Amino acid sequence: MRSVRRLSSGGRAGLYGPPALAWIALSVALTAQQPRTLFDTPDYRQDRALWADPAYYLFNSSRDLTDMQVDNRFGQKGNGRDDYRIRSPYPFTSSWEHYQAWLKRANGGTKHTAATLPDWDGLWAPRATWLDSRNIQAATVAAALTPQYREYFVQQAKAEAEGRGWWASAFCLPEGFARGLWRVGQFVVRPSQVVILGDANQETQVRWMLTDGRGHRPEDQQFPQWQGESIGFWDGNALVVHTNQIKGWNATHVLFEWSDQLTAVERYELVGGEIVGEVTLYDPEAFLYPLHAALRFSRDQGRPVYGTCSDTNGPSSNIFAGRGGVLNERVKGDPLYWDPNVARPWAAFYALGEKRP
Repeated sequence: MRSVRRLSSGGRAGLYGPPALAWIALSVALTAQQPRTLFDTPDYRQDRALWADPAYYLFNSSRDLTDMQVDNRFGQKGNGRDDYRIRSPYPFTSSWEHYQAWLKRANGGTKHTAATLPDWDGLWAPRATWLDSRNIQAATVAAALTPQYREYFVQQAKAEAEGRGWWASAFCLPEGFARGLWRVGQFVVRPSQVVILGDANQETQVRWMLTDGRGHRPEDQQFPQWQGESIGFWDGNALVVHTNQIKGWNATHVLFEWSDQLTAVERYELVGGEIVGEVTLYDPEAFLYPLHAALRFSRDQGRPVYGTCSDTNGPSSNIFAGRGGVLNERVKGDPLYWDPNVARPWAAFYALGEKRP
């Protein structure tokens, strides 16, 4: 049987015979064999076997995915850089076991007076850490998470890569414990406590670390808190901290969510001109194993600024999820718009109540 050949307007035969059909079939087959990625999948929930594979994210770091729309490089391949080992190097299975082991090693801790405490005065700026999402492969984070929290992670990664990010600061909500760990500006050291002050996008964050020998509050009085409850001791000139009662939240920026079971052990010490620290995070609900991050802070010559959400991001009442789940903002003319620059914004609310029919 002769192959069907269609003539083009120029009189040449069109290539629709068996050889051409075979080539088309081969092309389709090769396309079907291409590994599915986060960027072309019709349903990421069907890709569970790929979620811990760097190729699924085209070797992009977590920060690469967050910035993909801003940088106009959606679906492009990353450089594969993966600078950190995030699995804890310690043998402990719980943060309390970890903390107690270090307390025993320190012989119950060093008792300091105001005169013997280390001098950590001044302002500090954070150095690089994987907790800021940079230079860590998205797959490395995914591989550390339990199945449910891995799914949460991939959902977040896809949303942020497509420009559908959800960030706490956009709604004037606290950024939570994990982001606060590296956004530190000051260590206020006193004999009975250490206070950490941090400047986040939308707030001045405060953590109190009791070093007077008290333990955590009784279990029947415990409750989840944005920065948890911290107790600690001095091991020479090194501060060791245990934190529990941490409210479950999301680090966003394609990192991880955590549960109310998150607890942590931290250590800080002045080494040369820097404060060198580390944190080990324990969450049996969210993590397959404890996670570990190095922290480092160098001297900062700036000046502290008290931050509020409306100073930086505008009032949260103006932010809403628009069509397609993309964050949007109300503008003047919208009846629900609130102008943060109005000197007496409350007056408008008073006036509403004074109106008479």
